[in-house]
Amino acid sequence: MAPEVPEPLHRPHGGSSLPKWLEWTTALSALVISVCSIGIAFYNAGIESRMLKASSYPYLIIGVSDGVLDGSNGVERFSVELVNHGVGPADERSLTMRVGGRYAADVTELIRAAVGPAEADEAVRLLVPVYDNELTRFIASKDRGLVFHIDKTPQNARYWDLFDEGVRSKGLDPDVCYCSVFDQCWTVHRRVHTPAKACVRSDHEFIPNRRRAASPLPTS
Repeated sequence: MAPEVPEPLHRPHGGSSLPKWLEWTTALSALVISVCSIGIAFYNAGIESRMLKASSYPYLIIGVSDGVLDGSNGVERFSVELVNHGVGPADERSLTMRVGGRYAADVTELIRAAVGPAEADEAVRLLVPVYDNELTRFIASKDRGLVFHIDKTPQNARYWDLFDEGVRSKGLDPDVCYCSVFDQCWTVHRRVHTPAKACVRSDHEFIPNRRRAASPLPTS
C-alpha cells in the first residue's frame, strides 16, 4: 500500500498584503485626482462658455443721417437705421424716439413734431417714407436694419428741408434695447451702452406706420 502524502498547507486569501495606511493613501489619492479632474472639466467648460459668448457679442448703434447717396449727384435721404458693429447677431426688442423731448409713435408724429403744426398736414402728405414695420428686428453681424428713410424729391424739397432742420434744431433722441443670442441685453441711449437684465417694451414704442402695424407684442 502506497504511503499517503500530506497536502501542503494553504494560507488563507483573506486580505491584501499592503499595509492599511498605504491602502488608505492610495484610495484618498484616487479620490483627490477624481475631484480635481471634475473641477478642471467645469473650469474649462466655463472658459469655453465665456469664449463663445465673447465671440457672439453684438454691438448695436442707431444711425441717423441726412446725407447724399452715391456722391454729389445722388439723392438726399433722411434715414434711421440700426447698425450692428458686433461679432454676433443683435436681437432688437424695443425702440423709442423723441423729438424735442416728446415721444413720437410713428413717422407721421415724427414729421408733425419736427415741422410744426402750420406745415404738418402738407409735410405728412408729401414726405412719404420707406420703412420696415416689424415690431422687432434681428440684425446679423456687420449688417444694418432699416427703420425708415425719406428721400428728397423736387415735389417735397421744401418740406424735406423743414423736416431735416426741425430734427436738427429740436433734437432726435432714439433709444433701443437689444439682446444677444444668449439673452445678454443692453440699452443704448445717445450711443452709451448699459447692460440690462431684459428688454421691456415701452408704452411709447416707435412703429413707422402704426396703421399697418402687426399685432402688438406684450409690454412686459
